[in-house]
Amino acid sequence: MTVRPLRWGVLGAAAIARQAVLPAIQAAGGEVVALASRDPRRGRRLAADFGIPLLCSQYQALLESDLDAVYIPLPNSLHLPWTLRAMAAGKHVLCEKPLTLNAAEARQMVRAAKSHQVVLTEAVMYRYHPRWALVRQLVAEGRLGHLRHLQGSFTFTLRPPPDIRWKSALGGGALYDLGSYLVSACRWLAGEPQRVLARARNRHGVDSDGSVLLEFAGAGGPLSAELAYSFEAAEHQSLELIGSDASLTIPKPFTAWRGEAIPVRLRSVPTGSEESIPTPAADPYLEMVSAFTAAVREGLPLSTDAHDGELGLRVLEACQRSLVSQSWERP
Repeated sequence: MTVRPLRWGVLGAAAIARQAVLPAIQAAGGEVVALASRDPRRGRRLAADFGIPLLCSQYQALLESDLDAVYIPLPNSLHLPWTLRAMAAGKHVLCEKPLTLNAAEARQMVRAAKSHQVVLTEAVMYRYHPRWALVRQLVAEGRLGHLRHLQGSFTFTLRPPPDIRWKSALGGGALYDLGSYLVSACRWLAGEPQRVLARARNRHGVDSDGSVLLEFAGAGGPLSAELAYSFEAAEHQSLELIGSDASLTIPKPFTAWRGEAIPVRLRSVPTGSEESIPTPAADPYLEMVSAFTAAVREGLPLSTDAHDGELGLRVLEACQRSLVSQSWERP
């Protein structure tokens, strides 16, 4: 029996849709049958380039179409209303990160997904890259001993306004855009932090540069993380896992993409020897869309479900409170 391809609609003609997610949907066997854009010129160009038959000028019109799933790459402040409307229309939703602006809104999304019996997923693509399965396996097998410290950075120079990431009203800022990746990775490796301490510098009305300290109750004793993110530094990203027996360095942990088979480096503490461990090249967006499709078709679990998004937002909210209190805060 032939299974009908998943029929997709896209809300907004964002660059990430063109560059990564629409190609991934098509490569995964899905059909992008509708696009809604409030910018007619961008919408027409994107629809023509990907052969999308239906172009809507209003988002609600798209939700009333014959679709199975909706991808939402809208500004952060629009995630909540349009995700709720999409789920109320019976559509499964793949929503860009962060899922929404705070944990209370995320809980509202979780309840709505359950009520409408649809799949809701946060589009944190790096978790679906197979190199991360290798990293987690090395940790689980005890190759590092007990985790003691995580150290990470994610920085690049963002062009000046009007880029929407500089707009506070749209949910912009470096913490949501870049720091969220670092927090997500630490949570995935170490569990939920017990408390956080954050600092940031503001520019153009949003946080442009910051750092976060996280403290965890690790299985082998206390575990800490030190994270830095910025819109105003040279492009750089890395994550280092330091254990009692060895350390693991992950170059380009979040945006390794097509054709990039980047090894990770395991360095033994007792001997000082270093091992370069190969990792496969993959398209994490394709892996994510394929996992989403399996969740819709077969009910398979996802590592970036809505509940995980809510837990991540609890930590990001604690960081924001810490910026005000200038002290440790609990998620």
